[in-house]
Amino acid sequence: MKMKTRMISLSVLAILTICLLNVTAASPSNPTTASYTKIVTDVKAQQPTTLTFTAPAQAKVNEWFNVSGSLTAGGTGVSGALINIQQLWQGKWNTFGNFTTDSDGIFVGTISSPATGYVQNRVTYDGNSQYVPSLSNEVVTTVS
Repeated sequence: MKMKTRMISLSVLAILTICLLNVTAASPSNPTTASYTKIVTDVKAQQPTTLTFTAPAQAKVNEWFNVSGSLTAGGTGVSGALINIQQLWQGKWNTFGNFTTDSDGIFVGTISSPATGYVQNRVTYDGNSQYVPSLSNEVVTTVS
């Protein structure tokens, strides 16, 4: 019975030693696991964002019209964010300008359309280390 108890004790000790070695191998001081440490230290929680967009229902070809919107995170405006303005042409969204949000997360600007017809407009935000990217609603402007 003593021999069986002793073998079980040695087995438990061996398992604990292996576990201890694995913990040591994963420590930040071990250079062979630098990528493991990097993953842990680089993980940051990004805040979800909401991007709104407003444009007129009608406009004249080649004349400037006002657009506006806001970028928020958790109900608070995101300041200094670069907002991309896009129009849909021949089935592809094309970025043709940018706006920057003010201290309240609001942007205001003017755009024009070089052609008549129904023009779909939207804005995008690429995000950063603090905020998640965002896409606005689409607004159709009839250009005549």
